[in-house]
Amino acid sequence: MSGTGLRTLGAADPERVGPYRLLARLGAGGMGQVYLGRSQGRRLVAVKVVHPHFAGDAVFRRRFTKEIAAARRIRGFYTAQVIDADSDADPPWLVTEYIAGPSLQDAVDENGALPEISVAALGAGLAEGLRAVHERNVIHRDLKPGNVLLAQDGPRIIDFGIARAMDAPTQSLTLVGTPGYMSPEQFLGGDLEPASDVFCLAAVLAFAATGRHPFGEGPPEALGYRVRHQDPDLAGVPASLRPLIAAGLEKEPGRRPATGEFLDRCSALVADEGMPLPDTFTTMIASRVAETEVFTGKAGTGEHGASPPQDVQAQPPADRRPPSPRPAPVRGGRPKERPPARPAAVVLAGVAGVVLMALLIVAGNGGSEGSNNGDAASTSPRSRSTGITGEEIADRPSPTPDRTWKAFDDISVNDCLNASGNPWNPGGWLGDMPRAVSCGNGDAYLRVTGVEKTGSACGSKPLDGESYWESPAHEGRKNYLCVERRFRKGECFLGKRGSRPGSAAISGYGLMTSWRCGKSGLPNEYAHVLRFTGYHKSRCPRGSLTWDFRRGVLCAEIVV
Repeated sequence: MSGTGLRTLGAADPERVGPYRLLARLGAGGMGQVYLGRSQGRRLVAVKVVHPHFAGDAVFRRRFTKEIAAARRIRGFYTAQVIDADSDADPPWLVTEYIAGPSLQDAVDENGALPEISVAALGAGLAEGLRAVHERNVIHRDLKPGNVLLAQDGPRIIDFGIARAMDAPTQSLTLVGTPGYMSPEQFLGGDLEPASDVFCLAAVLAFAATGRHPFGEGPPEALGYRVRHQDPDLAGVPASLRPLIAAGLEKEPGRRPATGEFLDRCSALVADEGMPLPDTFTTMIASRVAETEVFTGKAGTGEHGASPPQDVQAQPPADRRPPSPRPAPVRGGRPKERPPARPAAVVLAGVAGVVLMALLIVAGNGGSEGSNNGDAASTSPRSRSTGITGEEIADRPSPTPDRTWKAFDDISVNDCLNASGNPWNPGGWLGDMPRAVSCGNGDAYLRVTGVEKTGSACGSKPLDGESYWESPAHEGRKNYLCVERRFRKGECFLGKRGSRPGSAAISGYGLMTSWRCGKSGLPNEYAHVLRFTGYHKSRCPRGSLTWDFRRGVLCAEIVV
């Protein structure tokens, strides 16, 4: 595992997880926070600590245990090996080998699309990695550019098999996979076959070859519609790879090539050239290696962490700085043209500059927070983002909060709100700010179950009609209103097309909507208007459709 770059441990981060000492933050994902750690035997590892809202779910823990057991059996050149895990810990954690390299997402965002030979080599490596996963009867379910790491000796697939642990029966499919890189059948639910991962593989290769997501960008439900009903954008994919990638993106699973065919056809294009990458990519990998050396070199000195090269405030002399990074390509469009590749000597100079900067950071941190000079208490703490002392911040006048932030701050637990989900903008709300109303009102669509400092603290379960509403920031702080949908008998909301004729499906966004029962002209992502007929412990009235909901069942009938 790796993240978007190493970051200093914060005051709230643990120093140890199990027997592993934590050295730095690697990043965060849908399942938890990831750290760079070191084993008792001095091996570097990636430690993923599960989010609290999953940790409290007994179904998640059971699935997590099962999937970890399967993942630990997987062996392959192009997969990050699972080393250790504890599903009974509070919170649960998982340890894999550490890969010192950027994700494919970060590398392409910064440097643009890969050339044909590099995409073919990438395809061969990922296909071989997926084949090792599938041989153990594990489906990855979330292969995407962010779950592919580029190392000095080739790509690695991370997080295989773990996504399924989050697929509790009452959870939204959007939690299990990434819209735009989920296969059509993933959106419909049910059991998946290896062909689902093949679809994701083809989408990843299309991104690597073009610098664009093959189904574009936008709200998750819009992406889901394009994946199921529209052709991918393959403009710019090399002619040698386009037929293979297009076949992998077929809507019908049975029409997609197997991983073995991807491996054979991609490796034939590469011959014996290994994993060739442009100089800008290899320099980025070397930078991550240098960052790792900074943090591992600091371990054992008594410091809680070190600042990575990109966080430096004092620059080295101009003649010793590494080359300035090139502008990132425009997302969703054609990658910007880049100047010719630099000579190898220049690339090596750039890498040397990164290492030099790293050493300067270590030397210059003697008086910063967490230093080992024995006089930390006499040093003013500094903001990592601004470098301003705490005294300076205290002396500044506090900005006046705007109306919206004040509206959030006025809301309390058990208040009812007159807002509902915006079906035209999934994830948004109909209402520019929360307003409390009497819980007996007909427009009391939401009830506030908590006021938290982070959205993850709400522990929302979308298919239980739960979500959160985020305030604007004031003095660096946000309020998160944890909310649950309230239904009244006869009220209507929006549903999706079911997998069988005459059936319907519910979604996290659809449950949050409120829709006039006779109104037509549905948003693209919805196929049905559903009328709420009751919430019961175990059985719905005759003629109602039934879904697991909170601790009972949600009952509704199709109106449109």
